[in-house]
Formats: sequence, C-alpha cells, structure tokens
Amino acid sequence: MGSPVFDSLGYTGGMRRGYTTGSCAAAAAKGAAMMLFSREIVSSVSITLPGGQGITLPLEECSFSGATARCAVRKDSGDDPDGTDGMLIFARARRIENSGVRISGGPGIGRITRKGLPVQPGEWAINPGPRRMIETEVGSVMPPGQGVEITISAPEGEKRAKNTWNPRLGIEGGISILGTTGIVEPKSTAAYLSSIDLYISSAVAFDSSRPGAVFLVPGYVGEQCLRERFQVPGELVVRIGDHVGHALTSCVSAGAAEVFLYGHVGKWAKVAAGLFNTNCEFGDARLETLAACAGAEGATKEQIREILSLPLAEEAVLLLRKWNLSSVFSLVAERTHMRCSLLLGGTVPLGVGVLSLEGEVLGSFPAAGKEIRTWTELPSSE
Repeated sequence: MGSPVFDSLGYTGGMRRGYTTGSCAAAAAKGAAMMLFSREIVSSVSITLPGGQGITLPLEECSFSGATARCAVRKDSGDDPDGTDGMLIFARARRIENSGVRISGGPGIGRITRKGLPVQPGEWAINPGPRRMIETEVGSVMPPGQGVEITISAPEGEKRAKNTWNPRLGIEGGISILGTTGIVEPKSTAAYLSSIDLYISSAVAFDSSRPGAVFLVPGYVGEQCLRERFQVPGELVVRIGDHVGHALTSCVSAGAAEVFLYGHVGKWAKVAAGLFNTNCEFGDARLETLAACAGAEGATKEQIREILSLPLAEEAVLLLRKWNLSSVFSLVAERTHMRCSLLLGGTVPLGVGVLSLEGEVLGSFPAAGKEIRTWTELPSSE
C-alpha cells in the first residue's frame, strides 16, 4: 500500500516514483528555517517541485542548538535501485547578518575537485537545480530582510559515496545533492542517459596528456582492458551500457577531441550492423554479422553455417581462431568504426577495439599493434 507521498508522485509502469536528494535537502532546509524563526518543532513540510507539483515530506530528528535549528528528511527512491536510498539528509539553519539565503555543505557532502561538472571546482557538490529549490523554499518562509545560512549534511554520505561514480568524477568526501525534476523515476532511462552525459563532460574536461580524449565502454570488460592493458586514467573511461548512439552524440556535444570504443565482440557486432542501442529489445545481429565478416575473410559455407548455429557470440571467438580467421575481429572493428563515423558525420576521430570476454584485444581499427603499450599511442581516424 503506497504512502501519501508516493501516491501524490504517482506510479510509472506499475512502479512507484521516489524523490531525489535535492528534494530532501530543500524540504529539510525549509523545515529548519521554519523552526529557526518560529522556535517550534515542525513535523512535515510541503515543497514545490521544479515541474510545479507539490509534495509533503515528513521531517525527522528535529532539534535546536543555541541559535540554530536542524532537521532531516529520509531519502526514498521509490522502486528505483539507488545508492542513497534510506539516507537521512540534514539541513541546519543559522541566522546571518546579510539578507538572503547562503548554502553550504557539511559532513557527508562531497566537494568538486575537477572541471566539467555543473558546479565549479572547490564548491560543495550541491547541483544548481537543488540550490534553486533550497533558495526558493527557504525564502518563502523567511521574514523580510532576514538572512540565513543553510548547511546540508549526510552522516552516511562519505561511506555511501564510495559505491558511486563520485570518486571517479573528482567529487571527494561524500555524496552529491542532485535532481533536476525532484522526482526519481524508477529505472529511468532518462536519468541514466543524463548520468552518461555528465561522465562524458567530466572526461572531456579532465586534464590529461591527450586533451579531450574519451573512452566509451559498455561495461567491465572494456574498462578492465583499458585500465590494465593501456593504463587509461579512470577519469577518461565512461560506462555506457547499451546506449552507444546516445553516448557518441553526447561526446560531440561535449566537445570531445577523440572517442575510443572498447568492448566485447558481441556488442560491437551489433553496432557493426547498425544497432546503436545494443539492448536485445532493439534487435540482435551478432552471429549474422560475425558470419558475414567471416565469409568476407574467406570462411567456407560450412564454417559460416556453424557460426550461425552458435548460441553465443563468444563461442565464435574460439572457432575463428581455430580456422585462422582472426582477421574477422578487425573487420568487425572497421565496420563498427564506419557505422559510428557515419552517425557522427565524421566530426570526431574514432578508434575501436574488439575484445574477448577476458578483455584481450582481438582486433582494432585503426590497427593498434601489439607493440602499443600505452593509451597515448592508440590510433584514431575519422
């Protein structure tokens, strides 16, 4: 049975929505400000989300300490798996001489250390959207001419942040206060794509010996290869899941100078066939692509039929090697390169690496020979 909060937020696909750390911070900040000026405990507050929807959130651990007031809102992500779910997000309100609202962070809130994020280096990891929400909600309950400092904190933030992308993005010491809509959409594709955009922007802005280079990987196999085989800095590696097309266009928008794609042969066989979302819902041409490339490299009819009969693309790796047809992997890389270049109109130099499940480089385009030991030597071309 849903709570009033979730009933007001609604459901999508039978799954309940939640609310973001930004909504938690704004509600806690408003509650703390109300208590500061009224000197009375508040049990709940109503806030308006950026889309105009109003929600009421309960407050926890409300207290006074001298000239300050403090309370918290517990993060609830609905049915979305979220590393911050269940956390208490605290806000402390303190009067200041200057009028208006001043926002800072406290224990468990990260600090930005690199360029490329919505917040400048040195600032607390409280994004612009939540900052506006805090300013608006606190401002709505402040007496005219008064000023207040709001300090956001999260006691579990430093520990939980270790299981997020924050360390890789250069956000140190805790979690980020996020949320453009204030609502968590369960298993939201839009949220995932936004996170990909953020990681790409951070990678482009990272100060490296190859400025603007970005490495896109579907998952762990590609990341492991790049970091262990070529010593690619983790800050330049972006996991994109199935969203190859979106990630590529995002690289162009972010101003990437070069883009490298390193992933399993099964993933890139789909892209080589023109599938830029590699989720099975959008199609599956792995074995057909491998069979066609094998035929182009001299495979017999019987060998092509055997490839088509396989249940997994990985099984083709052993057969192609056995038949001395390892050149197929570089052809897959070349076809993947061609498809991606056409998608982007040749605007960004690309490099493609085709990998085994163990992370071995099976083929590449442009060719990256065995003698290449570092990522700064990897070739790319339009």
